[in-house]
Amino acid sequence: MKIAFFTNCYKPLINGVVSSIVSLKESFEKKGHETFIFAPRVESYQDEEANIFRYHSINLTHRVKYPVAIPLSLRAGQAITAFKPDIIHLHHPFVLSLPAIMYAAKLKIPKVLTIHTQYERYAYYVSPIPHVITNEAIRRIIFNLSDKVDIITTPSQSMKDLIGNYKIKKEVAVIPNAIDIDLFREKDEQEIALLRKELQISPDDIVILYLGRVSLEKNIDKIIKALAIIRDKKIDNFKFIVVGDGTAVKQLNSLADSLGLTEKVKFVGAIEREKVRHYYQIGDIFSFSSTSETFGMVIIEALASGLPVLAVKAPGAVDIITDGLDGILVEDDVYQFAEQLENLIKNRELRQELSSNALQTVKRYSSDTISDQVLALYEKLLSGKS
Repeated sequence: MKIAFFTNCYKPLINGVVSSIVSLKESFEKKGHETFIFAPRVESYQDEEANIFRYHSINLTHRVKYPVAIPLSLRAGQAITAFKPDIIHLHHPFVLSLPAIMYAAKLKIPKVLTIHTQYERYAYYVSPIPHVITNEAIRRIIFNLSDKVDIITTPSQSMKDLIGNYKIKKEVAVIPNAIDIDLFREKDEQEIALLRKELQISPDDIVILYLGRVSLEKNIDKIIKALAIIRDKKIDNFKFIVVGDGTAVKQLNSLADSLGLTEKVKFVGAIEREKVRHYYQIGDIFSFSSTSETFGMVIIEALASGLPVLAVKAPGAVDIITDGLDGILVEDDVYQFAEQLENLIKNRELRQELSSNALQTVKRYSSDTISDQVLALYEKLLSGKS
């Protein structure tokens, strides 16, 4: 089967959507299928893999370096005509969805749309446009696009429920995002030792990890405030490592300084994809306080790395974590977060129990399992049964 992916983000960007697309592409190709990626060009990045077409792009805003494709290209039409896909899979309802729909109509092939994100939660990136306007525009775009595709998928039941508010009549299927589990299970002791030395982590330190975009909607400030509460109880055998980059780094650095946590909170910036797994491997606890997710890919990666997860009860976490089994879920409250974080820091046996169960939970999200589900959906559409 030949599959064309249209996505508004791809390598070298690091986020859940990119991770999911990479995992699907690699799994499809292992099973003998061909995948062609259509994505925006990223400044100074050179693709080393075949079957990639890059649209010219511009940055979203001066506040964030996020390339947005200019969806006009004669060469893109030539590339997709030469590839002759059997199906087109749109990974976003905006920008590159326009040429994707056009090519699918021209080639008379099925179209799948995946809604990965709670787009309204990111409307502030295009301020000064009032949120009420951008939110309504987002709903209308998705509603109108839904009539032009054959089926919609989304990674979690929580997100399917949210999509229900758009009054979409098209079928919405829940298919979780996939990861290469084996990649995160492999440990490199030498790399772990080097990282611990570089980050000045002592043998007695419990490493609390956050990995992802460092932006306001991720609520990382609540984790830092929870750490201050714990520190005030004379518990200081911890290091909080923040892996990622974004618009809130300076603000969070200032917060850590004001709370006297300068030596306890380390911001390491964006990390090459190939090295991300090493940061999971130095962790003891994965902390996640975002309420804006549809499916927490970093949660899955943490589970695959054997890390117990402490997360806020919200979409993206409740669809994955079973409270008390493979992680801990708390209300969106700093004091509750601090209480459970303290419990995990103190209780090694609890961490080990959650870790063991995490490795069992994550099996259902393996790229092999999820890619089979997606391929079955494609086959259904191609056979005309949908």
